[in-house]
Amino acid sequence: MTLVPEAIARELPGALLGALRLVPVAMVSPFLGGPLVPAGVRVALAVAFGAAGAALAPGAPVPAGGLALLGAGGRELALGSVLALLAAAPVEAARGAGRLADTLRGATLSELHVPALRQRESAAGDLLAQWVVVLAAWAGADRLLVAGLLGSFHAIPPGAPFAADVAREAALAAAGEVLASVVAIAAPVAAGVLAADLALALAARVAPQLGAVNAAQPARAALGLLALAAGASAAAGRLVAWVALSARLPERLAGGGP
Repeated sequence: MTLVPEAIARELPGALLGALRLVPVAMVSPFLGGPLVPAGVRVALAVAFGAAGAALAPGAPVPAGGLALLGAGGRELALGSVLALLAAAPVEAARGAGRLADTLRGATLSELHVPALRQRESAAGDLLAQWVVVLAAWAGADRLLVAGLLGSFHAIPPGAPFAADVAREAALAAAGEVLASVVAIAAPVAAGVLAADLALALAARVAPQLGAVNAAQPARAALGLLALAAGASAAAGRLVAWVALSARLPERLAGGGP
């Protein structure tokens, strides 16, 4: 009668460490819950996937308790934070690009209040974020991401150490990629708005009776949206391919490669 409780107690530390690894990803990434899903559901997903990943891990010793288990839990949270940053970066890059584009177009007054997120989102930012999620799901990148998260337990067993310098390099590269993607998508918007302003200023100077000043805001908005669509379409493959980037990170951390 005591075999089942002993078996559960033997597997419990590994499952707990696996859940700690995936909790940060479930909290921020829409591909594993995200902020729109209730917190209880996100934690349940992290626990279920963490237990499954720990069961797939090779037979590495897992601390049973004490300070060793606490230290292993801290390492799992650190690794999960890096994985969460990489998993959420494409969506956040799209959201930041949309917000910057709306700011350049002068459309910040049309921000939307999202009760589930408890924050305000710009219309273009929320649209681009949802668009990246849909494209990633259509291309199968979300499944690659989940497979990579589960495969991380084979590369790095629960509680095992990993290369901190490689993780720091990956986090810095992800942050730089977010900034680069935001600028790359929003730069055509800035050019379109500037072109509209110059054209209207020239028209107002040549023929002031036409009242071209009254068409300034609609022209800025229209050209800005066209430029935003062009920039987002050009960067779509880059963002979608980036969704599955974390699938390779655990192998790099385990091997210590660049």
